[in-house]
Amino acid sequence: MDRIVIEVEDGIARKWRNTDPKFRQEISQKLDQVLSVIFEKKTEDIWPFLENLRIKSEGRGFNDDILEQILNEK
Repeated sequence: MDRIVIEVEDGIARKWRNTDPKFRQEISQKLDQVLSVIFEKKTEDIWPFLENLRIKSEGRGFNDDILEQILNEK
């Protein structure tokens, strides 16, 4: 596996550094899956795809509050 660098907000970076290594590995694996799907899409299809994913996630009960709770867990 290779490494990439992605710039994020300072708060997200701080939470990443303070998160349990096992949980970081899980997040990394999920991001790998999401990025694989995104890069299979044509450039003009990426944002509609992500918006559709957001809508489906919200329909299943996932929202920004839940994401914030997940990011704040240790």
